[in-house]
Amino acid sequence: MTDRMEFARFEALVAAYGATPSRWPEGERDAAEALARSDPRAAALLAEADGLDTLLFAHRVAEPSRTLRAMVLEGAPTRGPFIRRIRLWWSGPAFALAAAAGIVAGSAAAAVLEPVVHGEAFEHPHDDLPGYDDPSEEIAQ
Repeated sequence: MTDRMEFARFEALVAAYGATPSRWPEGERDAAEALARSDPRAAALLAEADGLDTLLFAHRVAEPSRTLRAMVLEGAPTRGPFIRRIRLWWSGPAFALAAAAGIVAGSAAAAVLEPVVHGEAFEHPHDDLPGYDDPSEEIAQ
């Protein structure tokens, strides 16, 4: 990155990473520190962000009580009966078997219906080509 940083980028950097330079991206750290030393707006922004960082880092979450912990564990889902897990496991192979049966049925239907498609009622797309002999005309004669 260049040695010079725009104030808008410095604002975004401080908003995202806070006032501590060690948390800033390494490639932008030197330029941001130089701007903080040379621009009074940047120094004021750092002071404000430092106050917010102090508040955020001072906050501690109380450990949950035994009652709350017991309520959470009581409400947690348990493993279902063995038969339900087996039924769920078999649904995968059953789906694969149904898909394979569909493929086989489709292939069989295509093989059976193929002569009908290529029968006498089939219109040849190349009738207008010179030298094309239509086999259906020979049959009609």
